[in-house]
Amino acid sequence: MPVSIKKTDGKYRVSTPHGVKSKGSTLKNAMAQKRLLNAVEHGWRPTGKPSQMAMRKHVMKMRVKKK
Repeated sequence: MPVSIKKTDGKYRVSTPHGVKSKGSTLKNAMAQKRLLNAVEHGWRPTGKPSQMAMRKHVMKMRVKKK
């Protein structure tokens, strides 16, 4: 599903072939939503758990603090 971002009146619109997903968002938020929509299309499912990379970083910080 190709996600497109278009600038309209100084704000950005995120749309897919199935319709407009957001209007009037900032460029930063539009790019984040584009990544989210692409991830969902490719099989990512929101479980509420942190990513494995985030957990590894957290564990490494805790190990450094102990020393």
